[in-house]
Amino acid sequence: MEGAAVTFDENYRVRVLAQDKYDKTLALADSATEFCEKVAQLNGIVKEVVESVDRQAARTEREKLRAVGKRNQVAADAEQRRRKKAELASLRLEKQAELDRLQAEYDSLLRVRQEQELLIAKLSDSSS
Repeated sequence: MEGAAVTFDENYRVRVLAQDKYDKTLALADSATEFCEKVAQLNGIVKEVVESVDRQAARTEREKLRAVGKRNQVAADAEQRRRKKAELASLRLEKQAELDRLQAEYDSLLRVRQEQELLIAKLSDSSS
């Protein structure tokens, strides 16, 4: 070990490094410890931020799924209304056709009744 000198400090402890280099080493160790503490603090803050972002992402995903569900429900409701409207229109046409058939039958029966009343009137007049 060339250039390494054994020295004594003010408390008469044996030192391999010179006092000024030893002081710089202690300062560097203190700085490194302080830096490690700051990195640990930063790591804690980053962890909190990531957890917060994850919670927000999960909430956003739930809301997104709920919105998609509502959109699908609205689309299904619209389709159901369209089908119901078509069904009611078909039913209305059936009822209208039945009404027309019954009206024609009623008109036919009225004509038959009138004809029979005329025939009865004729027969009553001819027998008197």
